[in-house]
Amino acid sequence: MFNPYRCQICGETYLGNTASDRCPFCGAHGRWMVGAAEWVKTGKIELCQQSHEDCLQAIDLEVNNAAFYKCAQQNAQTQVTAAIFKRLHKQEMEHAELLAEMAGVDEPALPTENCAANDDSQNLADAHAREQRAIRLYLQFADRAPEKRVQEVFRALADIEAEHLKISNVYR
Repeated sequence: MFNPYRCQICGETYLGNTASDRCPFCGAHGRWMVGAAEWVKTGKIELCQQSHEDCLQAIDLEVNNAAFYKCAQQNAQTQVTAAIFKRLHKQEMEHAELLAEMAGVDEPALPTENCAANDDSQNLADAHAREQRAIRLYLQFADRAPEKRVQEVFRALADIEAEHLKISNVYR
């Protein structure tokens, strides 16, 4: 029997016999997957000025990374790297949507972002650098945020970006 589970980070629903070990939408660790009846909607929250600015910076970073991964997917040399870049693109877009909702702003349109043409090795190296930057920023944002939800989200995002970092290392 399938049961509905929801991610406490992104809010998306997963149907399965058991909770997934990672959210299939945003990539959050399985500890954030809860039964649908236990899920608590957070949506827009009251943010201090610094947290609001941090969310805006994170949204910009996420949509630029999503655009990069879309470019890398379109220029991938293999089906495997195309699949990886496609999933990373979707997760980064999910992160941007989450952050925009939390900050109470519209999600920006996907910009044009360049990547290496037909060079998976270079795109994976660039992905690695992007993910390192995101992890560093998100941990800083979590540490200085007075809001519990902001701390949770940025720590969860740093964890997800660390998983992306592992992927870029394995396939380089």
